[in-house]
Amino acid sequence: MSGFTLIEILMVIFLISILSFFLVSVGLNFYKNQQLETNTQAIIQTLRRAQSKAMSVESDSSFGVYFDNVNKKYVLFKGDSYSPGDPYNEEFDLPAIITLSGLSEVVFLKLEGIPKGSPAYCGGICVSCSQFTSRTSCQAQDGCTWNRFLRRCFGTCTPCENYQNQTDCQGQSGCIWYPESRGGDIILTNNGQTRIININEIGRINLQ
Repeated sequence: MSGFTLIEILMVIFLISILSFFLVSVGLNFYKNQQLETNTQAIIQTLRRAQSKAMSVESDSSFGVYFDNVNKKYVLFKGDSYSPGDPYNEEFDLPAIITLSGLSEVVFLKLEGIPKGSPAYCGGICVSCSQFTSRTSCQAQDGCTWNRFLRRCFGTCTPCENYQNQTDCQGQSGCIWYPESRGGDIILTNNGQTRIININEIGRINLQ
């Protein structure tokens, strides 16, 4: 009865290596997906806790949750905005493999439990004066002056954030008016998978 040949032993080792690699890859992907699901549900529960505290008027205060992707954590806090170092803060760590984006802070108003509104504002980047090639477009941009001899537009455009109403904002090239909004999305990403937690304007918290 002959033993195994060297080629047969090498083939067995090769097959075991391939199988081990496959099992490790599958196990790692399962672990990453499980981490995403677990932390998504934990954040949803923390949001609902903050909302419940606000609706029950605990400590006569609003409550919210702050999200910090840089330090991989989220914080349940008391008040109208997050304050680092507040002894009331409850911090929760996130695994380094999870990326947070979307809303950086959600505040639920006391008694009502709806998300605090983000005020309307003028954003964007104003188009520089040198970009205008006609007198009409140049003079329509605040801060710009048309030189009729050189037929060029000079000056410094007024930053968009200086405008406080929609008409003035939209009248400037490059500026965009963002209306007041409530709620938004908290996005968790890991291993190519994404989970989106949506908070609508009436305070409903849903996993999309």
